[in-house]
Amino acid sequence: MSCINRLVTGLVLAGCVHLVHASGFALIEQSASGMGNAFAGAAASSDDASYQYFNPASISFVGGTRVSGALHVISPDATLEGASARVVTLGNVPYSGGGSGDPGVTGFVPNFYYVRDIDPRLKFGLGVNAPFGLATEYDSGWIGRYHAVESDMQTVNINPVLSYKPNQRFSVAGGVSIQYVKVLLSNAIDSSSICLGLQASGTLPAGTCTAYGLATPGKASTDSFVENKGDGWGYGFNLGLMWTPVPSTTLGLAYRSEVEHSLSGKADFQRSSEFNNLLSAIGSTLLTDTKITSDTTMPATASFSVSHQMTPSVRLLADVTWTGWSSFEQLVIDFANPLQANGVTTESWENTMRYSVGANWQVRPDLKLRVGVAYDETPVPSAARRTPRIPDGNRTWLAIGAGYAHDRRLTLDLGYSHLFVADVAIDNTTENSVTHNLTGTYASSVDILSMQANWTF
Repeated sequence: MSCINRLVTGLVLAGCVHLVHASGFALIEQSASGMGNAFAGAAASSDDASYQYFNPASISFVGGTRVSGALHVISPDATLEGASARVVTLGNVPYSGGGSGDPGVTGFVPNFYYVRDIDPRLKFGLGVNAPFGLATEYDSGWIGRYHAVESDMQTVNINPVLSYKPNQRFSVAGGVSIQYVKVLLSNAIDSSSICLGLQASGTLPAGTCTAYGLATPGKASTDSFVENKGDGWGYGFNLGLMWTPVPSTTLGLAYRSEVEHSLSGKADFQRSSEFNNLLSAIGSTLLTDTKITSDTTMPATASFSVSHQMTPSVRLLADVTWTGWSSFEQLVIDFANPLQANGVTTESWENTMRYSVGANWQVRPDLKLRVGVAYDETPVPSAARRTPRIPDGNRTWLAIGAGYAHDRRLTLDLGYSHLFVADVAIDNTTENSVTHNLTGTYASSVDILSMQANWTF
């Protein structure tokens, strides 16, 4: 029996992000200046050191030694409307919970970037960020509690890069990603339904569940609980090039590889008193603390961007980004306790595209205004594959921003985006020995405020 729906559904750096904000569980919040354009043209831009995340070749066009630090404040709102749930294994017995659940909580994502010259043609850059991220939290007694209660994943991605510029029109770069992931997942366990299932199979004598107070499927007061913790390191690489075929136009191409993670940790179980009495009486070690392992792959991405100086004060931007979410086919959780069968969650995610356009207006030498729109596809293929841990849907970005040059050494950036997330249906059934189905419609939106300071030394 599996008591986990998913060990890795996303990542977050130094804080909690309570809904993902690019496709799947990707985090695109890597630059406040880029935020103002909805990250249009990001792989062909070099306004500051933060653009090395989108294309490491950009640092060849950043003069001097630079440092950029950003903070993104993310405020999501999500509600599961029209929720209903049933125990499928026991003949579709319905059960209830405390409300529909609202996983959205305001969170924070920081990032840091550094650039310096090695020689006139070679530059070194360093980025510390989180390319993926997710955390959701529901009330412990909500109707979808057997699918998910808390999902909290943290990551630190360390990305040193080198960029080489053989002439004034072209640069090429590469780097490595050193990625640490820390995961916490929890969900309720339907003790009564497990007992009834064992009784129906003949493993327990008739009347056992009634005798132990476990005769009502989906009864919250007899629920047990599991909290799963794991961490691990993964490694990948990124490549990029930038080319200025004519002085007014820059083209950028960038690629980030998959990063494979092997996580290990522990599952901590809390049996309900009723279920504990039963398992103790029969001498079972079911739902006892045990070690866990899981392998998962973060997807590859590829971006193509264009930046065009239309007039002396107006620059147009565009970007197309592909994400290889098809690598997220299935999640398998391996419990060291032999009585805990491996947990399997079928994902079957699909590759996605993100499209964005934007513009910059240099109002005066010290003030730049930004605007952008984007459309971001979800990789979740159907309501059956959508879970409360990632209630993902297609989203449309509307973004504005501004950059202010305080002096030659210090510039400040501010960006804001509102994300319109399409309403999406959920009709998900867990893949445990006792299965639970959850249906409803998620309605959500997101507001993001980004702030950044850039120093030149």
